[in-house]
Amino acid sequence: MSDLLPMTANQRRMLVDTRQLWDAWQAAWRRRAGYAGSLSWKEEKGSDYLVKVFDDPGTRVRKMRSLGPRSPETERIYQEFRTGKEEAKERLDSLSRRLSEQARLNRAVDLGRVPTIASKILRRLDREGLLGHNVYIAGTNAIYAYEAAAGVFVRTDLLATGDLGILMEARARLRLTVTGEEPASVIDVLRSVDRSFKKADEASFRAVNRDGYYVDLIKAAANPPWRDEREGFGEGDLLASSIANMKWVANAPKFEATAVGEDGQPVPMACPDPRAFALYKLWLGTKDDGRDPVKRARDVEQAHTVAAIVTQHLPQLPFEPEHLKCFPKPVVDFASEGDDPFFKPF
Repeated sequence: MSDLLPMTANQRRMLVDTRQLWDAWQAAWRRRAGYAGSLSWKEEKGSDYLVKVFDDPGTRVRKMRSLGPRSPETERIYQEFRTGKEEAKERLDSLSRRLSEQARLNRAVDLGRVPTIASKILRRLDREGLLGHNVYIAGTNAIYAYEAAAGVFVRTDLLATGDLGILMEARARLRLTVTGEEPASVIDVLRSVDRSFKKADEASFRAVNRDGYYVDLIKAAANPPWRDEREGFGEGDLLASSIANMKWVANAPKFEATAVGEDGQPVPMACPDPRAFALYKLWLGTKDDGRDPVKRARDVEQAHTVAAIVTQHLPQLPFEPEHLKCFPKPVVDFASEGDDPFFKPF
């Protein structure tokens, strides 16, 4: 029996509708965020002045700035701001209602896949401007992105996991949020989703909630080892654990897709290229390093499953040398050999 089950025509249609709605909702949310703060008239020494009240991006302290005395120009600014803000709110509210209805339909056709806690975390990381820029999904949860892009379902036992791995781009420039603020720390993002998340210890790369679900922040080992790199996002954040040979995955092209959570809502996914995932999992599962043989066997099975997704359903991602340069040649050669190779030898 194949590990891949094709989506029905109705499920594919629902997924397409969900992606389009999500794209529209994100654009509407960004537009609404652009109207942060407020404009009002303030009387001073007998004259009216247009003032903007806003939260300072750096300190998050509420501030006030004058835009000038009342005049045709400031009157225009005031009216356009009020009208634009109201229109942006109305559009966002409308699309939010449509997303809620789409979520109900998605649940009805069993399209929901990504566990609810992981879905909420990924949406929040996306809103903070971290996902797809400074952090990516690592490990088993990335398979949800690959299957959604291919229009198939992977066997649930290959997807079962009680954790979420987050790969940090330690060398990437920190991207500001839509409102110009620095993104929240990973631990703050987790606590905004579930207040029970706590660091395993003060110098930990892991946070755990009351249900035992844990989130690991990892990164590729620095090269050279003494290179000064970011370990987290702000004071008190998780401190990323350095993983040997994770650079193969970190340096690979990135892959984005929209999956669907168990709650029926869309989930933004940003993760390593599925070819990199497959090769890394194959290497991890076949190297003789004393790891748990059960985990090693699962790594190999996941590797072959993701390779099948690529070769059978994602022809735009060929297993060719120029796309696999981030991996050592012996690893690539190994994947093309044996009785059940990923792909034909070059």
